[in-house]
Amino acid sequence: MHADHASFAATLEPVRFGEFLRDRHLISDEQWLAALADHWSAAVRGTRRRIGTSIIESGFLPRDVVESEARVFHDDLEVIEVTPRSEKTTMPIKTVTA
Repeated sequence: MHADHASFAATLEPVRFGEFLRDRHLISDEQWLAALADHWSAAVRGTRRRIGTSIIESGFLPRDVVESEARVFHDDLEVIEVTPRSEKTTMPIKTVTA
């Protein structure tokens, strides 16, 4: 593959819940970064803390808003399964005309 083409390869970037809230203008960049720092520092201490918990406990959003947005976040995600096809299933279907 030519090097120029490699730079145009499509990639899937995961959208994280904190970024989702920030992109919807529910929290500011500064709040997102503070919650992210709290989230990661908890992980370093060996505790698992979700970003939503950090946002709630920091007072950036109330629990009901975070829970409501989490439902939207998960419902809006589209999952596309890619399965290999055999040639048999990709052949055109012959139709009978009368």
